[in-house]
Amino acid sequence: MKARIVCILISMLLITSGTLVLADWEPGDGHKMHFPQLPNPFGWDVDFHDWWLADDWECSEDGPVEDIHFWISYQEGFEVDIPFIDISIWSNNPGPPSHPEQMMWQYIFQPGEFIFNGPWDGVQGWYWPPDYYRENDHFTYWQINIPDIPDPFIQEAGTIYWLVISMPFYVNPFAPPGVGWKTSLDHFMDAAVFGYPGNWVPIHDPINGEQIDFAFVITGETPPPPYCCVNITAINGGFLDAVKTPTVNADITNMGTGTCVNVSWSFAFSGLIFLGPASGVIPSMAPGATVTVSSKPVLGFAFPGIFPGQVTITADAENNACPPATITREIQVLLLLCKVI
Repeated sequence: MKARIVCILISMLLITSGTLVLADWEPGDGHKMHFPQLPNPFGWDVDFHDWWLADDWECSEDGPVEDIHFWISYQEGFEVDIPFIDISIWSNNPGPPSHPEQMMWQYIFQPGEFIFNGPWDGVQGWYWPPDYYRENDHFTYWQINIPDIPDPFIQEAGTIYWLVISMPFYVNPFAPPGVGWKTSLDHFMDAAVFGYPGNWVPIHDPINGEQIDFAFVITGETPPPPYCCVNITAINGGFLDAVKTPTVNADITNMGTGTCVNVSWSFAFSGLIFLGPASGVIPSMAPGATVTVSSKPVLGFAFPGIFPGQVTITADAENNACPPATITREIQVLLLLCKVI
């Protein structure tokens, strides 16, 4: 068993409603877990003693864990300073019973990096597992919000993770010193646990023996869905260019994050141009892909100021999220000698 770490609390911080900031999560807001595990106003608060507390969740959406929200209470309602909150994310050992397996991410949050909201009321009990408990211990509970987590953990949909939280353990000769993680009426998989690596113990209600789960919510910014964006990124060709061709060429690029489908393109000419128009369809283009397309050989007469002539190139896609790409340029043509200006 890990040696007990005892911190002597010299001063107390009375948290009053005048110093609070509104929470950035409320019921009905988004989440990135199986479902929010909301606090039981009449449940237990499990002491963050000289052990770690942990509960599991299933990721419902790929991406960063940018915000963490959980609910706490103070033993007998004596509000004490919380100088830091040590939070880590662990992989899952399915057991049975399931428990944290390996630490994958950790961050120790300092005051100013977590925000209080509340309080709310409800007659609640205090539980110091595995044996000590006290009913009707306190009457208020709080929400702790940790927003905009720096260098957040990147979770994968369908994967089970464990949220592990540790706080200082206080001894105060004048008042009960405990901070506890509030329980939830919402249950997911196996019970929450207390302990350390290699010695995780499931937590059950000390009166009815039912499994205990903690109140918390995992949130994060939802990445935008993949999209197609067609753009014309270059025009070249012409017999008088460095690369001598009797055609005009264009590079079409997918600037989006998703595949473009049925990319249509066309060349149109104005002036005394007899040949050159062309069109086609590219069945699909992956993100970042570039395809070069060409006109037919250009035949005719065009010279700026004398025989005005232009080439217009357009590109679009069946699922294009951007406006159709269009570029018009002047062109010099003397029979089969052409150059885009």
